[in-house]
Order: sequence, then C-alpha cells, then structure tokens
Amino acid sequence: MSLHPLRGPYRFNSERIKMKARTIILAAAMAGGLARPARATTLIRMTLSQLAQASSTIVQGRVVAQTTRVNASHTRIFTYTTVQIDKALKGQPPSTLTIEQPGGTIGNVHVHVPGTAFLRPGAEYIFFLEPVAGQAETYHMVGMVQGAFRIYRGSNGSVRRVVLPLGALNTGSTAKTLNPSPSLGEFQMTVSGVLSTPIVIPAGTSIPVVIVTTQFQGAGQAVVVARTTSDLFPSKAVVIPAGSKVVGTAQRSGERWKIYWNSISIRGQLAHISAASEISAGQDLKGTAMIVQAR
Repeated sequence: MSLHPLRGPYRFNSERIKMKARTIILAAAMAGGLARPARATTLIRMTLSQLAQASSTIVQGRVVAQTTRVNASHTRIFTYTTVQIDKALKGQPPSTLTIEQPGGTIGNVHVHVPGTAFLRPGAEYIFFLEPVAGQAETYHMVGMVQGAFRIYRGSNGSVRRVVLPLGALNTGSTAKTLNPSPSLGEFQMTVSGVLSTPIVIPAGTSIPVVIVTTQFQGAGQAVVVARTTSDLFPSKAVVIPAGSKVVGTAQRSGERWKIYWNSISIRGQLAHISAASEISAGQDLKGTAMIVQAR
C-alpha cells in the first residue's frame, strides 16, 4: 500500500501515525522552503503605513472560490482563494484575482502554517497584496494574516465595520491608532491618508543593495540602478521591501567611482534619499553589492 503523504485512505493506525509524521515534515519543509512566507512566520507587527507601502495592490473584494493543490514535486500544499474585486484602493488589479497561501487540506493530510489567514467563502475583505513572481493575477498577502481585513455589519445591521486581525492598529505615519473594529468608511479614509503621505527615509538608515543596471552617458558618467536585498523596517512609518529600486548617478574621479543616490521606489511610490558611495574604477559597477547609508 502506498504511504505517500498526499494520498489516502489509510487503513491502519500505524499508517496514520506515519502519515502524521510525514505531515509534520511537510509543514516544516514548507515553512523553510517558501522564502516570503518563511520570513513572515516571525510576524513582525506592521503598521498600516508599512502595510500600505509594501503592497503593490490594495483591494476590497469578496471570496468566491477556494481550492487546495499540491506542487509538482508533491512536497508542498497551497491554498488558492479567488477574490472578486469590488473596489481598488491602490494599483490597477484585474476584476478577479487569486491569493496564494501555504498550507491547506488534501484528503487526510492537513498542513497548517502559522501566520496564514482563514478566508471565509462568501466573506468580504480588504486585502493588502503583492504579486507572486511568475504567476499572472496571483498574489500573496503582505504580512500574511496582517494583510486581510474582514468586513462585517455591526449589531444594528446598518454600519459596515472592519475586523483588525491583530487588534488595535497603529497607522504609523500619524499618532492615530485604529480601534479593533473601525467603520469601513473610517478605515478606507485612513488607508487613503497613509497612501497620500510622503515617504521619508530616516537619516542613518543602512540600505543593502546590489547594482543591477548601468547606463553610461558619456565619459565618466552613468545612471546607476540598484535593488535592495532585504526587507527593512527603519521606522514605524516606513518599510523598504526587498527588491525596491534605488537610483543614482555615478561619476568617475581618478581611480574611483563616486555614486550619488537620489531616489528609492517603494511599490511605485517614490521617496527621496541623499547618500553617496565609492568603489574602485577597476571594479565593474554592475553586480557590485554595497551598503547605502541615508543622510
């Protein structure tokens, strides 16, 4: 009889025990093998400003379908939730999109990954999302469970309210703290407010980057584009996700390149930075890793 952890039924108790053991191994593999969810299982508590900045897309929509699938190598289970979009608060999403989360149930095997959200079929939510690389119209929730805010009607049935998944929520960009169940209108206005607030990178922030492209503009001059290599949380009002684009100009001075960094793009929102770096002129600019120190 096959003891594959994703197949059943299992006829004997001993086989069920083996199945449970393999389920634990599978869950551990998922937690360690999925880069973004693995980082998120530490669940760094994010402010509303950080959630909004880290999201390429923020939508209000309703769960219309769910399915659970195993990957091609039969080592990981994923749950896919289909959401019909009613309103976009940030970005230009399709009318229907899919949210991918690690874990789920297939047959007799259940894999739970801490930090994932239970999304109710038919329920309405506001989602903070980022795209899954290489999968069209498929997204991850920013901050895992922190990126899903369920909408419900209050006791009198007239006022729609929002459930904050971790209780009271600091907005980050202001001194305001949202109570655990603000009205939908208040929540939407607060999101709009943090999205319209300019991003200010704190002085002294150390930003690890790697240069990905250079465009030379005459002798000793170049436009340099780098990408950040890790998620940064320099303040309660700011998050810099890995992969954010940092732009500067490089000037050759003798045997050195001097790079003057001037901007960073965080999920489409531009922030000014002032920083300078130096490297040897004998070293290729492209592929160089360095720390950009904001002034």
